[in-house]
Amino acid sequence: MMYDDPWKLKKVLNSSDVGSLSRLLLPKEMAEPLVAAVLGYDENQKEGMEVEIWDVDTQSMHSLVFKRWGSSRSYVFMANWIKDFVKRRSLNSGHEIGFHWDPYANRFDFSVLKAATEEDFSN
Repeated sequence: MMYDDPWKLKKVLNSSDVGSLSRLLLPKEMAEPLVAAVLGYDENQKEGMEVEIWDVDTQSMHSLVFKRWGSSRSYVFMANWIKDFVKRRSLNSGHEIGFHWDPYANRFDFSVLKAATEEDFSN
């Protein structure tokens, strides 16, 4: 690889990420070092913490809540996930998204890295 890929947190969306549960589920192994650590998140924060998210593709700022999802010991981005990302960006299962921390702006950057394919829609 000729360059360091800035998108450290990548996820291929599945049906639960774009469905009625209104949250983006992040595995513990991904969320703790790449999100919780940079935010200084304390898992005892029951309400979670608000996080600014810059959509680099559309040049727009959004806000999500990051919190620990107790039942699965995973973490989630929630609150405006469906409205501000899934619906606004027409995301579906199979889309690959990415986040990375921008220490200069003190926010996460977001991008759609890969569109869903026809095959993804049939699963």
